[in-house]
Amino acid sequence: MKQTTEKLELLYTGFFWTPLVVGVGFLVGGWFMGHTGSLFGYLLFAVLGFIVLLFGQIESFTFDKNLGYVILKLQQPFRFKNRVFKYQIQDISGVEIQKIDYISYTRRGSRRRIGYRVRLVLYSGKRYISIPSYLSNGLRDKEKTAEIIATFLNIRNYGLRGFSKQQNSSEELQWDTVEEEITHWKTAIRSDSKDANARMKLALALIEQNQIKNKEQAINHLKQAQDIFTTQGYGDEAMQALELINKFDRPN
Repeated sequence: MKQTTEKLELLYTGFFWTPLVVGVGFLVGGWFMGHTGSLFGYLLFAVLGFIVLLFGQIESFTFDKNLGYVILKLQQPFRFKNRVFKYQIQDISGVEIQKIDYISYTRRGSRRRIGYRVRLVLYSGKRYISIPSYLSNGLRDKEKTAEIIATFLNIRNYGLRGFSKQQNSSEELQWDTVEEEITHWKTAIRSDSKDANARMKLALALIEQNQIKNKEQAINHLKQAQDIFTTQGYGDEAMQALELINKFDRPN
């Protein structure tokens, strides 16, 4: 972390070192397999090693008050590929800590865990910028990061419980019937076909109305939402859409 009066820089390498260690482990294993005369084992381990290395990614976030932007840079060294995304600082309404329960699987069985990550929330209420994109254990360091960002941007809304959403946010609207909600999100999509959030909300409303009848239509909206999120650089939202697809696409 680097900070001046006008610039705050955060660097995350968690998604780089883990694939690097695992990938190199496979390559070393392949080298040993080759020395024992197993060509198939050598090729298998080598291919797996290179595939894992391709997932290595370094994430950097730069808050630049002079430029007025939050700059997200995704570096994939083993793909020789960099992607840059810019978000206006003035669009950030709050900083929250996302808490997610998940199941981790080991040789000894499954175990329930809790992961955290810091998220910037935009005024539209439809988008989040995750810092970093992946979950990790340890709440205290996330609280510290959230406080540093909020203090730097002079934002009062931050913390584990998030913050009071904007009163005009579409996510706060209440419907008397699920049919009214479906109509609302369909109208939103007609207004903006790239509104991935509206597509996810519509899919969930369709499932609530009639999962058997509307499953195919709902999954189609989720797949489109996943593609839009991926194109726009919202990896965690794309993953959420994929999880819903897998959930609802199971045989009845």
